[in-house]
Amino acid sequence: MKLHPLTAKIIFTFESNLEDELAIGMKKYMRDKFDYLGIKSPTRAELLKPFFPEFKKLDEKEWMLVVEQLWNQKFREFQYAAMELCRKKTKAFEPDHLSFLEKMITEKSWWDSVDMVASNLLGTYFKRYPEKIPGALSRCTKSDNFWLHRTCIIFQLKYGDNTDQKLLFELCAKYSKEKEFFIRKAIGWALRQYSKYNPKAVAGFIQKQKLSPLSVKEGSKYL
Repeated sequence: MKLHPLTAKIIFTFESNLEDELAIGMKKYMRDKFDYLGIKSPTRAELLKPFFPEFKKLDEKEWMLVVEQLWNQKFREFQYAAMELCRKKTKAFEPDHLSFLEKMITEKSWWDSVDMVASNLLGTYFKRYPEKIPGALSRCTKSDNFWLHRTCIIFQLKYGDNTDQKLLFELCAKYSKEKEFFIRKAIGWALRQYSKYNPKAVAGFIQKQKLSPLSVKEGSKYL
């Protein structure tokens, strides 16, 4: 498929600012899971910023195409750009965008993308369409993809006082026996974040629920 003109311009701009030496270190830091152009976050943000006005004017079909085309590129910086552009359109999320958000979690998966999508994109989507939560969580919890499990635990990170406490504790309890580091870390992270708003409830949950030492350590930081 031919690249959208905006996609092509972003790709050209990024590839014109690659730093080979930085790319080596960035790839190593991410355990060689992705190739990098070697563009640091502040530089990437400055390079992407001029494209925001044009992106915001795109209709649904076009902006989704740009995001998807960037997501499918080889270098990791393009996935970062896709997520950042998508965040500019959260107010335009439609019910059927859920499948694409799930794709962003299950493809090219690592903590840097999953956490951004889960807490910023999917979290916002579920605020707009809370009726979609039960079905989505049912699919995710039945999957053997632990990134989806992590997503279930952390999608409410920015909900604050509006966090569904019952759901959060149920999910933390459900995955409490998991040995996967990213799941144990997610449990602790979610509990720690919610403890800012309801420390008593979190303290009681940690006391009653058998959790991994890592989850307890992370979840208790503000108690």
